[in-house]
Amino acid sequence: MTTDAKTSMLRDRVVLLLINGMSVNAAEGFCVQQGADLDEAKRIVAEARKRITVAADYTRDEQFGRAIMRLEDLYAKSIAAQDVRTALQAQRELNHLLCLYTPREDTGTPGGEDVAVIRRQLELIANYLLPLQLADPQYPVEEHARLAANAIRKTR
Repeated sequence: MTTDAKTSMLRDRVVLLLINGMSVNAAEGFCVQQGADLDEAKRIVAEARKRITVAADYTRDEQFGRAIMRLEDLYAKSIAAQDVRTALQAQRELNHLLCLYTPREDTGTPGGEDVAVIRRQLELIANYLLPLQLADPQYPVEEHARLAANAIRKTR
């Protein structure tokens, strides 16, 4: 078995361990017990955590879309059956899911200018964090910030 295949299998096992509640430090220790050096163990655990984060984001989006489709289907069937009460309840739930009850002044979604400002701020933060090389450059800026905060806490 190649080294890449062993690393891949170990990463998959770490994903399962983390999902089942194992701490990051314990997962790194597990990797070391399986023959990985400490730097490789940290990298494997970081990759596993990234996979968990990506999967969680995907599942949430998928579930959100599924909920919308189900509510729209329920509304259509209720209207066809002339069940106004159920149709109204389905519409209320859809409105709630889509956050249509938020006040007009605050739509919950940043305007075009706000998005541009936020994007510039995030790029500035990334320019400070990425050169520290605390994680793989492909990782989200949030992970770099988390690791930087941990490093600062350890030095204090």
